[in-house]
Amino acid sequence: MELVAQRIGRLCGQAGGGQLREYAERFGAVDVLDRIADAIGQGRLDRQLEADLDRLDVVFARHGVDGLTTGSRGFETWRGGGGHPTVTGWTCPNRQACARAERAGDGDRPTCALTGLPFVETRITL
Repeated sequence: MELVAQRIGRLCGQAGGGQLREYAERFGAVDVLDRIADAIGQGRLDRQLEADLDRLDVVFARHGVDGLTTGSRGFETWRGGGGHPTVTGWTCPNRQACARAERAGDGDRPTCALTGLPFVETRITL
């Protein structure tokens, strides 16, 4: 379910400003978007949520928006031994369902664009 959490983080990052909802309404997928937001709000990370993310991707892809929740893949080199540096950041209030994180110190505490809940301050090991 780690991939589902990453997909939720990507979707959440795109939900600000209302454009995601506007397009979901235009494409006839607002019910799917609402089910996703409800699952995140309840802390549910399950097969139904994964299926709804797939449905949302298919609907948006039919209208020319590919990879809405999957995005492109990137790779970085393996870091050798040594210490484990950490940074303080903001994470989604429901880390089980969403892997989204933002740097702390970049302004006000962010909120989840899907549920409206404030992010939680978290120490992240790099």
